Amino acid sequence: MKRLALSFMALLLMATPVLAADIFPDLELKGGISADAAAYLGVSGSQIKVSSIQADYLFVEIYSMYCPICQRDAPRVNTLFQEVAAAGRDNVKFIGVAAGNTNFEVNFYRKKFSVLFPLFEDENFSCHKAVGGVGTPSFYLVDLKAGRQILFFQEGAIKDEAAMLKMILDTTAP
Repeated sequence: MKRLALSFMALLLMATPVLAADIFPDLELKGGISADAAAYLGVSGSQIKVSSIQADYLFVEIYSMYCPICQRDAPRVNTLFQEVAAAGRDNVKFIGVAAGNTNFEVNFYRKKFSVLFPLFEDENFSCHKAVGGVGTPSFYLVDLKAGRQILFFQEGAIKDEAAMLKMILDTTAP
């Protein structure tokens, strides 16, 4: 039994999708975003990379339009976005990356769930592969001013929205 438990733990460690260096990849974000979304992220032009986003911290949701957990969590992520903004944390930006979704699917998801933060398509899974093929939804809090250091990672549904909000606010406090 002990050997089985150790084997299982070793397998879990090997399957950890967070990069060994705990640095979030400098994803090339694709898809058209509105002028308001570009202004929110402080970016211009058609090529947007994570490193070009003007913020101290970046909250990233990796999701899919076809993921029922993502759909169920969408209102919770919207609430997190609104609560962080209401707390005056202009140094924290939110984005979503739609694993395997086209621009049409991203726009459908944005409209259906009234998503207020920028969403990017990832039709060919290039971003999804770069983050290690994590499950959807997955959430990252990235310190952009520290070279995209990953401060928080969670794979799966938001179990405690209040705890996640507290983590974001505590971690990003000036």
